[in-house]
Amino acid sequence: MADLDFLAFDADNHYYEAEDAFTRHIDRSMAKRCVQWAEINGRKRLLVGGRVNKFIPNPTFDPIAKPGSLEDYFRGKNLDGKDMMAMFGDLEAMAANPGYRDREARLGLMDTQGLESALLFPTLGVGMQEALRHDIEALHATFTAFNKWLEEDWGFDYQGRLYAAPMITLADPQLAAAEIDRVLAAGARIVVMVPGPVPTEHGYQSPGLADYDPAWARLDEAGIPVAIHAGLSGTGQYAKVWEKPGSQFEAFKHSPFPIVAFAERSVSDTFAAMICHGLLSRFPNLRLLSVENGAMWVPELLRALAGGYGKMPFAFDVHPVEQFKQQVWVEPFYEDDMAMLRDLLGIDRLLFGSDFPHAEGLPVPTDFINDIPAFTPDEVRQVMRDNAISLLATRPAIAA
Repeated sequence: MADLDFLAFDADNHYYEAEDAFTRHIDRSMAKRCVQWAEINGRKRLLVGGRVNKFIPNPTFDPIAKPGSLEDYFRGKNLDGKDMMAMFGDLEAMAANPGYRDREARLGLMDTQGLESALLFPTLGVGMQEALRHDIEALHATFTAFNKWLEEDWGFDYQGRLYAAPMITLADPQLAAAEIDRVLAAGARIVVMVPGPVPTEHGYQSPGLADYDPAWARLDEAGIPVAIHAGLSGTGQYAKVWEKPGSQFEAFKHSPFPIVAFAERSVSDTFAAMICHGLLSRFPNLRLLSVENGAMWVPELLRALAGGYGKMPFAFDVHPVEQFKQQVWVEPFYEDDMAMLRDLLGIDRLLFGSDFPHAEGLPVPTDFINDIPAFTPDEVRQVMRDNAISLLATRPAIAA
């Protein structure tokens, strides 16, 4: 483990959802439209909206891959061409890892890892908005049930160390606003959404449109950060114009073409839409955090925003590049060019995240320090601790 002279704040930790995470608090009249379990050919499978969901091949998470087992793959070091599934190696029983599902055990694990605090995000949950996009009422009911489970099992602010982010969908603006009000009253310190366009009854549209201002206004007023965490979204439609239809997405079993062609489009287009459609201008107190999306898309987005401003300055209230730098924080992948990102965005907009305990993350969270060798000790502390503390501090809007 890295020898740090401080305890780190991991901005991208995960839990593995309990099997009743979506069902414990669901309205029974809605259950068949939301999430259910079924046994199919001897295996427990998840039914979402009445269909077998393949986002996670084994949604019970038992057994589970070891943390960091895919690190070489994501560093682009799979030069012997192993199949991704083979790279997982030996799996572990969930019972051997109580910290993946129990908050007290997680705190003990964090003590051994040199972590003081962590933001906690879903594993399975980030695939549910897209799976339920055709039934907006069921989608909101599912997220509300999930957030009640999350509060019970993990807590939104547990002992000032674990900050579990309730999931928000904007699909119905009024229902979104109501759920935001509810989780804020319960003590939420951060909320999470997936990138991509918002599903509606008539298709998809930008989250930056004024339709969603009732939800954004509450977050702006409360002054808590909004994490935009990688997950399934409408940008999966990009592949349909290039590849044959009919195959459902399944994690770690997808075509190489999207990885090469538009792996970063979802998050980049999301922030472009938010800025170009005026969201950050309407809500200048809003703070957004990009999580598990990497950050090598940022230079191209800023180049495009600068170009757009140069051609149509009248379309922006302020320079969009400066707006991004003021209101957006970024948690890069460990394989990203951290020195370049520091110089582009400033050291105070970068956050350390390990993605622990996922297979694609770091097996030892604080080993992130090995990927920032050019950073000064003060810069290391900022990225691996101080910036997250500052971001998480509540910053209520000032009345005009």
